[in-house]
Amino acid sequence: MPEETPKIVPLPDERLTPFRTALLAGGVLLFLGMIYQMDSDFIGPPVVAFAGAVLLWPLRKIRTVRALLVAGAVMLFLWALNDLAVILMPFAVVYLFAYLFDPLVTMLHDRFGIRRAIASFAVTTILIGIFASFIFLVVPSLLGQFERLFLRLTDTMDDFRAWLQSATLLDNLERVGVDRDQIVGELTSFLQAQATNLATRIPNVLQSILTQIGTVLGAVALVAVLPVVHYYLLKDFPPIKRRIVELFPTLGGRRDYLFRTGEIVGNYLRGQLIICAIAGFNVSVVLTLLDVPFALVIGILGGLLNLIPNIGIIVTNVIGIGIGLFLGDPWYVDVFKIVAVLMGQSILESTVLVPNIMSQQMGLHPVLIIFSLFIFAHFMGWLGLVIAVPVTALIMAAYKTYRDHIRFELKDEEVDVMP
Repeated sequence: MPEETPKIVPLPDERLTPFRTALLAGGVLLFLGMIYQMDSDFIGPPVVAFAGAVLLWPLRKIRTVRALLVAGAVMLFLWALNDLAVILMPFAVVYLFAYLFDPLVTMLHDRFGIRRAIASFAVTTILIGIFASFIFLVVPSLLGQFERLFLRLTDTMDDFRAWLQSATLLDNLERVGVDRDQIVGELTSFLQAQATNLATRIPNVLQSILTQIGTVLGAVALVAVLPVVHYYLLKDFPPIKRRIVELFPTLGGRRDYLFRTGEIVGNYLRGQLIICAIAGFNVSVVLTLLDVPFALVIGILGGLLNLIPNIGIIVTNVIGIGIGLFLGDPWYVDVFKIVAVLMGQSILESTVLVPNIMSQQMGLHPVLIIFSLFIFAHFMGWLGLVIAVPVTALIMAAYKTYRDHIRFELKDEEVDVMP
C-alpha cells in the first residue's frame, strides 16, 4: 500500500495584528479595572503575579513578554523573601549552624566510624545544652545589668547637665554670643532621647518579632521545631549541599569555585565564632573578678562586636571606656581596668588565637575589608557588618577563579609572533 503523506498542520499565527492588539489592550484595561474594584486586603503580590502570568502566558513566545514574566517572577521571589524574613531567618541560622558543624560530624563519621545520624544527634544535643545554659544562666544577669545601666544613664543626665553648666568651655562660647542654656538644653535632650530610644529598642524588636510570627504559641512551636530541623539538616548535609551547589551557574563546565570559596568562608566563620566566644568569656570573667560595673555587658558586647573586623574592637573600647568614665567609682580606676583587659584580650587574639584558630585567612587587604564594612552596613545595617567580610571573600574568590579561567583559555590560543 502506498504510504500516506503526513498532513502538515499549520502553526498558529502568533503575530500581534491591530485587531489582536486592540483586544489585548481592552482585556488589560478590564483586568486593571477589576483589580481596582476588588478588596485591597484580598489582592496581594501573589494574586497579581498569578493573574498576570495567566494573562501573559499565551503570548510567551514574544521576547518582551518572556522578559516581563521573568522580571515578575524575580520580583515576586524578592517580595516573598522580604515578607517571610522573620520566619525564614531562624531556618537560615539553623542551616548556618549545620554548615559550620558539618566538618565535625564528618570527622566523627570518617575517623571513629560513628553513624552520621548518631553524630548529628550528639552535636545537636550539645548545641541545645549550650544554648539553654546561656538562656537560663547568662541572659537573666545580662538583662538585669542592662536595666541597671539604663537607670544609671538616666540618673546621670542630671549630673551631666550640672557639669555642662559649670564647664569653662561654655564660658568661652558664651563670650562670643552662644547661648549657654540653649546648648545645655539641646545636648541633654538629645542624650536623653538616645538613652530612652536605646532602652526601648530591644523590647520593641522582640515584640515586633512575636507579632510577625503570630502568637507566643507559634514562637514556642518554632523554637521547638528548629532543633529537629537542625538534626535532619546535619544528618543529610552532604546531599543537601550538592543540591544547593547545582543551583549555581557553572564556570567552564565546573563548579569548583563554589567548593573552594565555601571552604574559605566556612573556616573563617568557625574560627571567628570560636574567637568571639573566647573573647566574650575572658572579658566578662576578668572584669567581674576586678569588680568592674556592668562587666557582663562589656564582655558580651565585646564578643559580639568581635564579629566585625577592625571596627568591632574600636567600638568595644569606646563603649567600655564610656561605661567606666560615667558609671565607674572611681572612674579613672575602672577605665584603667577596662582598657587593660581589652588590650590584653586584643594581644591574646593577635598572638595566640588568630594564628592557631584561623587556619585559613581571608586574603583580603585591610583597606578592602574596611571599605566592604561601610558598603554592607549602608545597605544592610548591622547584618551587613557581620557578613561583609565572608561575602567579600566569596566574591573575590569567584572573581579570581573566573580570571584564572579566562587566562587559561587565552594561553591555549595561538598567538602570531612577528619574526
